Amino acid sequence: MQVLVAGLGLIGTSLAMDLTALGHEVLGYDLSSEHCEQALALGAIRRTVSEPRGSFDCIVLATPPEAAIALLDAPWRAPLWLDTGSVKHAICDRAKERGLPFVGGHPLAGNAGSGPAAAQAGLFAGQGFALCAAGGPADRAEELVRSLGAVPYWLDAAEHDRIVALSSHLCYAFSCSLALLLEDVPGQLVGPAAREMLRVATSPTGLWQEILTLNAPQVAQAGQELAAALEAAARGDPGTLERARAAANTIRQGQVGHGG
Repeated sequence: MQVLVAGLGLIGTSLAMDLTALGHEVLGYDLSSEHCEQALALGAIRRTVSEPRGSFDCIVLATPPEAAIALLDAPWRAPLWLDTGSVKHAICDRAKERGLPFVGGHPLAGNAGSGPAAAQAGLFAGQGFALCAAGGPADRAEELVRSLGAVPYWLDAAEHDRIVALSSHLCYAFSCSLALLLEDVPGQLVGPAAREMLRVATSPTGLWQEILTLNAPQVAQAGQELAAALEAAARGDPGTLERARAAANTIRQGQVGHGG
């Protein structure tokens, strides 16, 4: 296939690397000339596209969420559109309004870096890849995801956003809150557990501002659920703590389920 990857950051460039390795002709689009040059130097893409126009076999939107939504209005054409953002209802709704052959996607993969320099071949292998039906060819989207070695998991866009509000967006909000609580505490008294929890708060704020704004109702609900769970755990009830320990061990095993 001829695939256009719009957005050559960590996720977009990693995906482009894998698609190129599979024999597809991968083109890249990014407003950053530096990102384009790096992706070319890495061999992730064959060439860049200077303007958002043209016809392709597949278009993958790997930009921040608001830019991805805006690119749905670009004069591009393809029988399959897929995105990689962590909020699904907003972009799926817009794609349906535009009548595009779109499937919402969200790879549950990444690393602590950013940009093309942090890209990794095989980044998605064995990792979950959420897919949300939005009018596009589901079979082709799933085939592409499986070709990356990822595990597709189909679910409704609203359910996706509810889950990631708990599993991802709330983690960032909690990390930021903890940083504010600890900002006047001497560094020597901040233990390793807190330091690890604070890592997420060091992520670029611009992207997270978009994510939290687009998924605000679900994140607010997740915050209420966290407050209730925190109150229960803080009481030191042994049953609650053991249940949490068992759940944490299960989740940390990293087992990926298969969605229907």
